[in-house]
Amino acid sequence: MNYFELIAWLGVGSSHPGGFPATKQNLEAMQISSEDFVLDAGCGSGLTACHVAKTIGCKIIGIDINPLMVEKARNRAEKEGLSHLVKFEAADVYQLPFDDNLFDLVIAESITVFLDKVKVYREFYRVLRPEGRVADLEMALIKELPPHLRKQMEICFGSGTNPLPFEEWLKALTEAGFEDVTIKNPQPMRNNGNMLLRELKKDWLLIKDLPQKIKHQPGLINRLQRNANFMKQNLGFFGFGLVSGQKPIPTVPPKKTFRDWIRKILFRK
Repeated sequence: MNYFELIAWLGVGSSHPGGFPATKQNLEAMQISSEDFVLDAGCGSGLTACHVAKTIGCKIIGIDINPLMVEKARNRAEKEGLSHLVKFEAADVYQLPFDDNLFDLVIAESITVFLDKVKVYREFYRVLRPEGRVADLEMALIKELPPHLRKQMEICFGSGTNPLPFEEWLKALTEAGFEDVTIKNPQPMRNNGNMLLRELKKDWLLIKDLPQKIKHQPGLINRLQRNANFMKQNLGFFGFGLVSGQKPIPTVPPKKTFRDWIRKILFRK
């Protein structure tokens, strides 16, 4: 079972840096309106999407590549009486099943760190309306990671794990076409113990299943502790923040006039 499969099997909704407190801090910075149409890309078990729907009242679609996560998210929305505001479906962030210029805001939490950054951001750009925003909570490098530690990181979290320095996160957004790119709420990684296990215990949807999961996976706690120990021992290399940018209004070429047509005829070579 790889890291993604483990997260899906556990159903964790806040395995990202900073946990759910960071989510709430960033949602304040986003200033979401009840009129906004929001996409939660990589929604996991739907914790963030349901919180947004419940506290703000906007409509939101959550997508995740893992059908197991989508099932858990739908269960959460139904139990919380939010199915009229939030919908969930299985989809790939590289090929979103949505029309161009549809959403006011795309939010993501610690998925792009594992993926092709520019490719993901270009797809977010496509589905956003002009002046729409992207807000992506991601881990960043605050100093260069030695090769042996990068290898350990990939063993813990997967071979595609690739946190960037903050300036390179902004470069990826810019390359995808976004403007006014910035990092909101940048902060160093803190030692919060085994965050994954702690977030599991705080989530009503998951805590009831945890003892049974531990029973069926005797090595589960040790594996979670190994990952937590890596971060604890190497905190000085990592930080996190909200990578954000805005899709510009398209520049409309000026209409051609009769004078322009005459000039084109006169100066044609």
